[in-house]
Amino acid sequence: MFRYEATQMILGCLQDQPLVTNLGPTTDELWAAGHRDRNFYTFGSMGLCSSIALGMALSLSEKVISLDGDGSLLMNLGTIASIGREQPSNLIVVVWDNEEWAQTGRQKSHTAFGTNLEAVARSCNITHTKTVTDLTQFKSVFKESLTTDGPWFIVAKIEEGELYPLMPQEPDATLLRFRATYLS
Repeated sequence: MFRYEATQMILGCLQDQPLVTNLGPTTDELWAAGHRDRNFYTFGSMGLCSSIALGMALSLSEKVISLDGDGSLLMNLGTIASIGREQPSNLIVVVWDNEEWAQTGRQKSHTAFGTNLEAVARSCNITHTKTVTDLTQFKSVFKESLTTDGPWFIVAKIEEGELYPLMPQEPDATLLRFRATYLS
């Protein structure tokens, strides 16, 4: 499964729910697939995507979706424990697992050597977990997560596809644009 195709599928399922993306290709691909004012792109925040989404989920009533990466999530495993402790019913964490730290030189991540992030999530009291390997499985599980209380933790095994144009990096503008959707 390619992350870009799965990202397009996610956008096709959403209405106006906030979507938080991991840095690098995840952000670039979301921007290329369809920029929305409710997309919150992270820049230079490796390891913090799901933490940011958790904070949003705790302060909002609508579903919040985190598109994180295996390497980034491995840098901040504490966020999985915090999600399990807080039990936000409106949080969906999607982990794009390419089994590498693509942003720092394509070194193999721990998931390439047997670390099972779904099992980690389950051990942290997250009961709605699933690992998917193809777009059909992913679409089914993702649609279920949109209509069922969570938290949800979906590990999507992906392979890297073509590179997309880099999104202009404007962290301040991203924050101001995103905040404005709640002030109007």
